Amino acid sequence: MQDLICNAVKDQNTAHDTCDGADEVVLISEKHIQRAMKSCIGRVGMRRMVLCILALTALSGYVLAHTPAGVVVSYDETTGDLGVAITHLVDNPATHYVKHVTVRQGTTVLIDQSYASQPEALAFTYRYNLPQLKGSSGEIRVDTECNIGGSRSGTLTLGATPVAGTPGGAPPAPTRAPLSVFVALLAAGLAASRILV
Repeated sequence: MQDLICNAVKDQNTAHDTCDGADEVVLISEKHIQRAMKSCIGRVGMRRMVLCILALTALSGYVLAHTPAGVVVSYDETTGDLGVAITHLVDNPATHYVKHVTVRQGTTVLIDQSYASQPEALAFTYRYNLPQLKGSSGEIRVDTECNIGGSRSGTLTLGATPVAGTPGGAPPAPTRAPLSVFVALLAAGLAASRILV
């Protein structure tokens, strides 16, 4: 810091050749010191650092959030139990979990349940007693929602075999950021740093 102050004072021609006391510091404008400090990093270095921080922030959110991988719905006519088998791989079921399950028959909401954790770290089954479904027909739709982000649905047509649900027929969302996302963000950062030079 002393060197920056000495250099700033010499540049302004407002001090002696030596810079050895605090009285010279008073003569330096704050703006000149800030300019001298910025030049150590440089504008390009500062922009690259900001872009890297933004890219890492964006990637960390994408890596942590993911939808449940699968939802399989089944119904037992003899007991009247609707089974909802959910696959949602997490590190800690107390902090990352399926927070909400909604069961619908047509437009009627049969179950609207919130949770504060999930029973297992990989796969688990919730059972709901719905005897009113015995002998009925129609589609049962189960929507699940992750507490960090993402949702997945499963459907069952009563009297048919269970169908694993995916939103819009898309494959299950990845649990880790694919390499292509990282490469795209890296390329955008490099292009931006070259443009801003």
